[in-house]
Amino acid sequence: MDDMNPFYHSSGFMNLLQSQQEDMSQFASGSTEVPAFSSQLSEEGSEEEGNEASDVKPKQSISRKKWTAKEDIVLVSAWLNTSKDPVIGNDQQGQSFWKRIAAYVAASPSLDGMPKREHAQCKQRWAKVNKIVTKFVGCHKTATTHKTSGQSEDDVMKLAHEIYYNDTKKNFTLDHAWRELKFDQKWCDQTTRGGKDNAKRRKCGDGNASSQPINVEDDSVMTRPPGVKAAKAKGRKSATVNEGKKPATSKGEAGQSVEHFQNLWELKEKDWDRREKQSKYQMLENLLSRTEPLSDIDFEIPFFQHRRDATGRFGHSPIQKCTAAIRLLAYGYASDAVDEYLRMGESTAMSCLENFTEGIISFFGDEYLRAPTATDLRRLLNIGKIRGFLGMIGSLDCMHWEWKNCPTAWKGQYTRGSGKPTIVLEAVASQDLWIWHAFFGPPGTLNDINILDRSPIFDDILQGRAPNVNYKVNGREYHLAYYLTDGIYPKWATFIQSIRLPQTRKDTLFATHQEAARKDVERAFGVLQARFHIIKNPALVWDKEKIGNIMKACIILHNMIVEDERDGYNTQFDVSEFLQVEGNQTSQVDLSYSTVVMIMVVVVVIIVLVVVVVTIVVGGGDGWRMRRFT
Repeated sequence: MDDMNPFYHSSGFMNLLQSQQEDMSQFASGSTEVPAFSSQLSEEGSEEEGNEASDVKPKQSISRKKWTAKEDIVLVSAWLNTSKDPVIGNDQQGQSFWKRIAAYVAASPSLDGMPKREHAQCKQRWAKVNKIVTKFVGCHKTATTHKTSGQSEDDVMKLAHEIYYNDTKKNFTLDHAWRELKFDQKWCDQTTRGGKDNAKRRKCGDGNASSQPINVEDDSVMTRPPGVKAAKAKGRKSATVNEGKKPATSKGEAGQSVEHFQNLWELKEKDWDRREKQSKYQMLENLLSRTEPLSDIDFEIPFFQHRRDATGRFGHSPIQKCTAAIRLLAYGYASDAVDEYLRMGESTAMSCLENFTEGIISFFGDEYLRAPTATDLRRLLNIGKIRGFLGMIGSLDCMHWEWKNCPTAWKGQYTRGSGKPTIVLEAVASQDLWIWHAFFGPPGTLNDINILDRSPIFDDILQGRAPNVNYKVNGREYHLAYYLTDGIYPKWATFIQSIRLPQTRKDTLFATHQEAARKDVERAFGVLQARFHIIKNPALVWDKEKIGNIMKACIILHNMIVEDERDGYNTQFDVSEFLQVEGNQTSQVDLSYSTVVMIMVVVVVIIVLVVVVVTIVVGGGDGWRMRRFT
């Protein structure tokens, strides 16, 4: 291509090449002449320039001046005040923004005598301070999460400095800037949003970038909420689009949904394990810090442990919490009434009551809500034999507890003729008022027969787990125990009702004894309500399950009292002295004496009245007065 170009064959170009070759040959042979087009200078020229340079003094090197703590504090306050401008804020050019900050710093009276800083220097210094302080904020949060009881704020700061040094291999020297920024809301919002900020920046009116990055995904900043008409139109449009779409039934989509669900379940399990380990570590730390001996309740019910609150002070003691729960059960008043006596709020008192009832049920429910054992059955059958009812183990009846805070949607189901919603308790009680069976929860609209259909009272008999009972009445042998009930219950072999309108002396005697013995369950209900007024008064709790726990706890405590006082019942008087025991070990009451006396009195009164009437009719009034005087 060089041969084809005519420029390379011109005479001028050839002369230029020959002149360059001659000059280079002279320079190589040791000539001191320098080509005209060379960039080198002659010795004379260099000497002249050296003489001129000797007349000018050399420039001194500029030393960098470090920022002091006072300058950092002024810079931080300048950035906060400038960015919080209610009129402009951050919506300005970056150069104008930092010029305003540099002017604020220069005008500060606390920096008199110090060199002025340019806006570029302020911008670089702020970027460095912001980056270092943001890293330290994360270290401080980590140290705060590892804070244990007994550590002060100085210990947390020391740990934060150690974490920062381990991460950056440098010491944190901007404590003054961190203390100025840590409580500022604008800076905290910026640091928390910093990880999600997009690289894009908002544009001002002149097209320059803003001084602060704005999150493009933040709807509250970037977009305005749609109006009513736009929202309705969007809803109609989405509805039409959804109608046109077909449900996804492909195997790939189903597999993705199952895989997504499994991933969520794994994350949830990991979260549960982490929380469980954290609670165990906290419990272990509390136990190690205690000096007094530990009981079983301390391990089972953490609510009743004497712990410290967030400020390091001890909270309510276990005695206070148990006292509050017992007072609510015994007196039945509102939960905020214990504040006057125990200095405890309403919500804390309700928590004490809930945890107390749950603890009573978990610890003592198996013993004091049990079915009668073989020993208990022998004792109950012996008592029934002495009272004249062979094979009787208790009396059965129901009680209603008013539910004041019953949900409105359930009132029709729980309201009976009285107009107030109630919850029913079915119970079996013996002569000593021990409650052997308790079935609580049916709505108040059910009668005793409907509740009996739901009750588990005969589950042991149906499943063949009931103990064998053998006794004879009138020469006939029986193998099932029975309960004394009122007339609403069905005519079953396990129920003995009274006789309505007895006609003979035998029926009257049986009805009298049966009604007297059947009152055991009524007395048990009365004593239960007298001991625990929370059952006597309307229930103030919303949750039905919590109401059931309260009822169970009251029955357990009632049986505890019965067990403690049972041995003292027979020491007051001997029942056998008032009973006429015969060979068949049944009670007999002789009513012939009282009946004969009443008949004789009635006959005498009738005779006197007949004599008086006959005398008045036959003799008249005067004759009666004459005979009376004679």
